[in-house]
Amino acid sequence: MKQLLTLGLLILAVLSGRSQFNLGFDHYSDMKVVHESDTLRFPWAGGLNNPQFSSLDVDLDGAKDIYAYERDGEVTRLFINDGFGAFDVDMNGYKKLPPVGGNFVLMRDYDGDGKQDIFASGYNNYGIDIYRNVSDTSLLFEMASERTKYARQGASSLYFYIPGNDLPSIDDIDGDGDLDILFQGQLEFTPYVLLYIENRSQELFNHSDSLKFKLANPCWGKVREYISQTGWTFYDCDTGYVTTGRGERHGGTTLTTLDLNGDGLKDVITGDSYNEHLISLINIGENVDAVIDLTASDTTFPSYNTPAQVPTLPAAFIEDVDLDGVNDMLVAPNQLTAFASFYLDTSISSLVDWYYHNAGTNTNPQFELSKEGFFSGEMIDVGARSFPVTVDLNGDGLLDLVVGNEGYTIYGGTAAASLTYYKNVGTAEEPVFQLEQKDLAGITQLELGFAHPAFADLDDDGDFDLLVGDDQGRMHYYKNKGVSSIYDFHLNEPMFANIDVDLSAHPYFFDLNQDDLEDLIIGDYYGQFHYYENAGTGTEHDFSQNPTIEKMGDVQTFHAYGGEATPYVTRKLDSLGASLYIMIGSAKGPILVYGPITSIYDDLEVSDSINVDATFTAPFGADLYGDFRHELLIGQRTGGVMAMRRTAEIGVGTPSLRSSLPFEVYPNPSNGELSFSLPKKFDRHATLNITDVSGTLVWNESLQVGDGIISRDLHHLSDGVYLITVRQADEVRQARWVKQ
Repeated sequence: MKQLLTLGLLILAVLSGRSQFNLGFDHYSDMKVVHESDTLRFPWAGGLNNPQFSSLDVDLDGAKDIYAYERDGEVTRLFINDGFGAFDVDMNGYKKLPPVGGNFVLMRDYDGDGKQDIFASGYNNYGIDIYRNVSDTSLLFEMASERTKYARQGASSLYFYIPGNDLPSIDDIDGDGDLDILFQGQLEFTPYVLLYIENRSQELFNHSDSLKFKLANPCWGKVREYISQTGWTFYDCDTGYVTTGRGERHGGTTLTTLDLNGDGLKDVITGDSYNEHLISLINIGENVDAVIDLTASDTTFPSYNTPAQVPTLPAAFIEDVDLDGVNDMLVAPNQLTAFASFYLDTSISSLVDWYYHNAGTNTNPQFELSKEGFFSGEMIDVGARSFPVTVDLNGDGLLDLVVGNEGYTIYGGTAAASLTYYKNVGTAEEPVFQLEQKDLAGITQLELGFAHPAFADLDDDGDFDLLVGDDQGRMHYYKNKGVSSIYDFHLNEPMFANIDVDLSAHPYFFDLNQDDLEDLIIGDYYGQFHYYENAGTGTEHDFSQNPTIEKMGDVQTFHAYGGEATPYVTRKLDSLGASLYIMIGSAKGPILVYGPITSIYDDLEVSDSINVDATFTAPFGADLYGDFRHELLIGQRTGGVMAMRRTAEIGVGTPSLRSSLPFEVYPNPSNGELSFSLPKKFDRHATLNITDVSGTLVWNESLQVGDGIISRDLHHLSDGVYLITVRQADEVRQARWVKQ
């Protein structure tokens, strides 16, 4: 997955080569959303599917915030603690973090300086990438160890190999002050067992800030997982050739070490891909030479309170959430299927994270369930994948919100796609969305793979009819037989007009030829979009089975952006409101902008892009504040919605940037601090140029680039947008940077 992230950065720089500033759109969180009587704290945070939680002081105020690494799509959610245990969300803070990815990302302080460092899955799960937190006045990390290995007595060193759905424990297991690692692995002829890897930093150097790992116990706990059933069984740690069950293992195992009973020994809370409950493993041996007493296991942990129950493969994260000095527990599903996160999710629930307050101590915890959906319950979250649209369903002149989702595979069953309806109970200047209905029009009865809604008054009777695109490339038409104030949807034409775009039909109504009739633009799985002209009348639509323009603009984004073209068509991007633009969401996340389009029959090239920390983006624009400007609502893989408002007039494709190679600068934006790093091969003489938007050179110097971080203090520059260029021979790297 990490290679996808790297490729995505490269594609953005090489193919689209456009602004990092999103046409002036920025995240917006002030629109209220209400579930029953509860006003959500951060409704537009994008949702969660498979989050991994760690503490991290994001804003450097001394209070621990919560970093959530979302496995499903390898994206970040940052929840900022107000110092009293209440949280807000930071939608742009991910830009301050290095581009980590893979199966796990955990924050741990390995060097004892009080700052959380990053431990992330290495490339293709081999090794662990470790970044040291070197923050001073802003959040900043530098690579400390790439694709880390561990030594073995009398044998070659090995990469840490953490299997796909597994989560290791990174903890001071032996109590000597440095961080050790426990994970499920296999050595030579042994089956999968728990491998204890000791950090030798204290032993070798008498401090904790080194990363010297060595295998200390090849069969920690003397247990292994059952192969054919849930749970663990005793294992005698035979290192000879094993003929039975050697290569077999469960689909995933999560490990969290902590002292559960106050005896000074590290026990384990573990999750299993065959189980929706946590299991405790009690250690009666030593911390290095552990022995697990399976008779003392709690198979529905914590059974003394409300057992955690998240399908599937639950993981426990021990963090001081409420800042009372005692570590609490967050539980979330860690499972992704073998088909990868782009297609299937294994968590049916939108309330994926359970928060347990610790009423005990750090060495003898008593976990008490405080809230299901501690973070996810404060967001719009329809499960997996989201397709937001706005429409005035009750005829009150206010735009309501409808969100489609994916009917996705779960462990032990399936869930049909549905439409969730939020009624706008605010005003024309201040929208407020109240959850009204979770299965609008009874869409679940069709048992669709996904439901992508589009609304238009196709019969000119004063109310909006509904078209639903599905994962098989077909659409289904629901006629609204109600009145403008009371909708009444009836399935009128399944397999609408016999249109079939093969896979993934993403419909959007727009009068493309300006004849006052709603036409159809349909995106598909392959990253194409097609134009279907409405050849009917105002009271009777007429769409052909065959597109008027197939593969409009000769666009195909499958290889570059993963396909899944979700179109939004608008004339609201420039000040005149006259020019035509098409925005296309994509599987890899960037929203591609085409236009201004002078002829719908011409080939199209990407003019710009809008980039958010999300995958499978589905943009939709609407004037939610009555100011004649369109806000953006963006659906995504994690089932939530992001909201963006245009806070600055940055023209499409202006200024243009065509860079031969990707390049990241950070913090971005910043108040004048500028840092960047370059690949190790970029180790010869180079030049650094900084120009403002007018092209005026404001900084120039020669660089002798090494392996480290290059930092400059540019507080003296005026606030604005700058182009950073590093050139070495014929190789050029460019990025935009905002000084504010």
